[in-house]
This record gives sequence, structure tokens and C-alpha cells, in this order.
Amino acid sequence: MEAGGGDSAGDERVGEYVMSSPERLAYWYLRLNGFLTIENFVVHDDMTANQRTDADILAVRFGNRSENLTKPMVDDQRVIDSSHFCNVVIAEIKSTDCALNGPWTNQRDRNVERVLSAVGVVPANLLYDAACAIYKSGRFEMDGVMIRLMAFGDVRSRITPEVEQVTFDEMIGFIWERFREYNLQKKSIGNWAPDGREMRQLCPSPNTSLDDFRTAVRRLFGLRPEPPNRDVLL
Repeated sequence: MEAGGGDSAGDERVGEYVMSSPERLAYWYLRLNGFLTIENFVVHDDMTANQRTDADILAVRFGNRSENLTKPMVDDQRVIDSSHFCNVVIAEIKSTDCALNGPWTNQRDRNVERVLSAVGVVPANLLYDAACAIYKSGRFEMDGVMIRLMAFGDVRSRITPEVEQVTFDEMIGFIWERFREYNLQKKSIGNWAPDGREMRQLCPSPNTSLDDFRTAVRRLFGLRPEPPNRDVLL
């Protein structure tokens, strides 16, 4: 049992192989960490038919989340926020360097306010203050709620604001450990999308090596064999 249900999005078959995308790897990482997710969350214009921007993934995780009553699963501290009941993540995903699109950093566009209004966790009278905090620092906290912009990619980079970043190899390492540690519990996956089932099959036993899993997962989700060697953050 993890957040999300059966789906078929985000992959295609080339010959007999499933081909997926970096965004879908981030989706599975968040889902296995207990997040409820919406992919391609569209921000519509207030007065026209135009699309202003979209969030690659909008995700929400609740503080009492616990999977497996006998042996509770330990989620990834890089992305969970255990000090708040409601943890909201606006995720931007790039196949190369972690980055934020202009619509999420240009305060005049008011796109963050539109997302917060649509999600509904911030009262209307606090929308402006919350958006200002996110534009400035990438996060806003209030009464048990944490809202964060996060950047996912193949390598960390310098981003303004200085949002939290997670690399694909870090995601892969977490997923590998989850499949190994809960090998039996994560075998009943008939309702997973094809890319998720394919990824699970790449770790058929607790003895599967991280290197082998990493190589195969990077290929499955359309990543280069190795990330670029330019991790510039301390």
C-alpha cells in the first residue's frame, strides 16, 4: 500500500521494452515516500484560455503516514517533513541540472498564489504572504503546514531561491533499498503502471546490486548512463 492507485501514464513501449521519462522516476520516488501526487498540474490564466505554466508534480504527504503495521517503512528524510502534519511539494524536474522555471521565480506572475489557492491549504488572507515567502526562500510554514518548491534533476546546481534538491541517483538508491527491504510486500503490483512494474522487476531479489539496478533504472527512465560531473553545491 502506497499513495496513488492504478495508472497507465508516462510510458510507452518500444518493441518489447517500456520507455519512460525522468518525471516518472520522480513520481515513483514521491509515491513510494507516501505522497499523493498530481502530475502536470496546470496553472490556468484567470481571464483567458491560456495556460500560464504547470508544475511537473504537485504532491502532498500527511504527517501520520505509516506503511506496514508490523515493520513500518522508513521514508526518505531528503523529501519528507516529519515536523508538519501537511507537507506540500511543488516539484520541478529536469533531466540534467536541477532548476526552476521562470514562472516559479517571477513574483509578478503570481503563479505561486494561484497554485496555493487551487490546493486550498492556505487561507485567502495569507495567500500573498505565503507566496512572497516561497518566492524568497522556496518554502512557507503555518499551523502544521509546510509548502516547498523542490528541484529534482541529475545534478545539483545553484538556484535562487535556494530550494531543496534531490538527484535521480538519490531517488534510485532509496527505491532500491525499499524494494530490497520489503521484497515480499512490494511484489503485489499488478495495478501499477507499466514503468513501475518494469522498475520493480529490475530488483527481483534482496541480492540485486545497487549498481545493476541504477544502470537499468537510468536507462528505463531515459537518463544518461552517468550524471554530468558538475555538482557545484557544497
